[in-house]
Amino acid sequence: MSNGLASSLTNRQLKCEVCDCLINYPDTLLIKDTNYTVCRAFDCQRVMNKKRVMTPFMFKSHLDFNRTLIRKNREKSIATKQHIEQVTAREKQENELHLKNTLITNSHISENDIYLLTIPSGDSSSSACEKQRIDDYIKHLKSIIIEAENYDNASEVAYDEHHDAYRKRCAVENSFIEKPQLKKISDNLCTMCKGGCCASGKEHAYLSVFSMRRYMDANPDLTGHDILNIYTSHIQSESIIDSCINQTSSGCALPRELRSDICNGYYCDPLKQYHKNMLNIDAPKVILAIQRSYTYWDRFKLNVCNDVIDVALVDEHEINFTTNLSKRTK
Repeated sequence: MSNGLASSLTNRQLKCEVCDCLINYPDTLLIKDTNYTVCRAFDCQRVMNKKRVMTPFMFKSHLDFNRTLIRKNREKSIATKQHIEQVTAREKQENELHLKNTLITNSHISENDIYLLTIPSGDSSSSACEKQRIDDYIKHLKSIIIEAENYDNASEVAYDEHHDAYRKRCAVENSFIEKPQLKKISDNLCTMCKGGCCASGKEHAYLSVFSMRRYMDANPDLTGHDILNIYTSHIQSESIIDSCINQTSSGCALPRELRSDICNGYYCDPLKQYHKNMLNIDAPKVILAIQRSYTYWDRFKLNVCNDVIDVALVDEHEINFTTNLSKRTK
């Protein structure tokens, strides 16, 4: 049967009966049912497996429904991929133009000494911090403080993603010991960004039982009530809309020692790549930071404006804006 299918390729290429994609020659050797040819995609195989347990009429209805669904999802996926490619190509072209203009107006800097990096933007729109948000945040704080008090030290806390975040934070901090310039440059870039990565902090601020227990270990004289008062004392009357409750127009309301490990150790992918590239170089390159209007999480969403809003040369000492594009009222 398989040989018959294989030989039929000399006359025509087989298509999956579910998703309509072409089936390559090696996969045709695996086809055992000539009535319904199917590709190796999991969803298509799942649909075709129902043929064994359904009546012909029921299976036909099942096949017709899923065929339409899978093809629509595939079309959507292709459209999304094309959109991402278009956005990426357009941004690359714009970035290269800004690099060219920067080199022209800063003749003392060579192209070999500059590192182009794109950063997002934190939303600058703030509003009164609603009572419900504050109540939810306090409820979260109370919950993790109470649970943290059940442990004698942080090593007893059940392992979760926050332990990984702590290790990553320690690794980042250790790399900064060897390259202190990287931390200063990173701080300047994060200041310029103003929290493009904070949008998902909501009313939990990534604070966990593990981070709270570590804070207790570092401050053994403080009671759970004391710690709750410390955190709530930093709640601001206004916060950034649709972001972490602690994100304000002037930055994070929490001092660094109160923030989660996720917050303290997190850097966006472009900045992490810069860290990696600079570790084996004596003097980190100056960054040409091209800031766009999206937050870190919505770059490729449809109808999202991703215009360049700022261009700056950033080193360990300063942020030197190079254009008049800036919306620095943010």
